Amino acid sequence: MNGQSELDVLNRTLGRRLAQIRREAGLTQAQLAARLGGTNRGWQQAVSRFEQGKAGQQSLSFILDYLRACGKGLGAVMDVLDEYTSLPTVLESHAKRALLDATAELPPLQQNRAKNYDIGLRLKAGQRVRTEQDIEKRVRQAVKRAKAEAWERRLHRTFNEVMNESGLGWKDPLATYLRSYGRKVFGALRRTRKTRPVWRDKAMAKLDNWAGDYGLPPEPFARMKQAVIALFADMERKGELD
Repeated sequence: MNGQSELDVLNRTLGRRLAQIRREAGLTQAQLAARLGGTNRGWQQAVSRFEQGKAGQQSLSFILDYLRACGKGLGAVMDVLDEYTSLPTVLESHAKRALLDATAELPPLQQNRAKNYDIGLRLKAGQRVRTEQDIEKRVRQAVKRAKAEAWERRLHRTFNEVMNESGLGWKDPLATYLRSYGRKVFGALRRTRKTRPVWRDKAMAKLDNWAGDYGLPPEPFARMKQAVIALFADMERKGELD
């Protein structure tokens, strides 16, 4: 809003509307001030400042007295007030800003996915923010989902390359096992990313017997393992896993 708060915008919009109502009533600012009980020039200046949206937070009684002086009811400005009250809560606005800040360095596609996922969370009653902690949780969820979808796209490309090398179609039964195995390798690499190397070695060793346990040929699985390891190393080098 160009540095203006939502309340600043409301004050300016409401001030313009009331000034229009005053003019339609055939009143000058001085005449209106007199109807409000003003006895000096300060009252006229107060009316002027209010109509310019510079009077800060005016009480409801002031607005009602202003309308009353012009022969109007609250309905004359209800659309302006309804527009303001239909805006997201302050915390929801904070959540949107926090998400923008958290995804500022992500590629545009991931930014959009995080935004769309956050919209989905916001539409669920249980995910509406009520505290600052709720904001942190929802931002983490949206960013995590956006990154996970980006990882999934890269994994799909790797799966396709390995299956093409192995002469397998996407719907081939062996291809289903290969994709499942590839995700297990990627998951093991992620889980052991910040642990001691020995734990990663153990996790990888456990996967070496996975194909044999199902009576499947080991060659394509060994190829998939190396391809996913290479993919993970490339993503780590580019900072895509942070």
